[in-house]
Amino acid sequence: MLIILGYLVIILAAVLQAYCEFGRQARPDIQPKILKSRFRFVMEGLWIFLLIVASVVLFLGGWVPAVIGIVSFWLVLPFIITPIMRNRILPPWDEVKKELEPKGYIQRNYWRGSWWMKNPKEKRQKH
Repeated sequence: MLIILGYLVIILAAVLQAYCEFGRQARPDIQPKILKSRFRFVMEGLWIFLLIVASVVLFLGGWVPAVIGIVSFWLVLPFIITPIMRNRILPPWDEVKKELEPKGYIQRNYWRGSWWMKNPKEKRQKH
């Protein structure tokens, strides 16, 4: 029972981590509004807290499930959750169609590109 609970908490932490990671990388016009507020720090802390709690719970069930859970959090779950998260968070195709069609994107693949990311060459402005 502890192992199942630990894995569920690991999955929840991975979902929150992917959401926060998207918010850190996204352009300001694409970034979710909740991540523009102070609540962003709460969400960042929450996924870290959930990861620690899940690790402790899994270690109570044995060291092998704990290692499997932690490795899956860092190596396996990002490849599964991140594309799903991008597909759900990015604006609908109809809203970005005019911007992306000239760049060669179509409705089936527009969420796979990096058009939504911040420009790394732009320096961060102080407010």
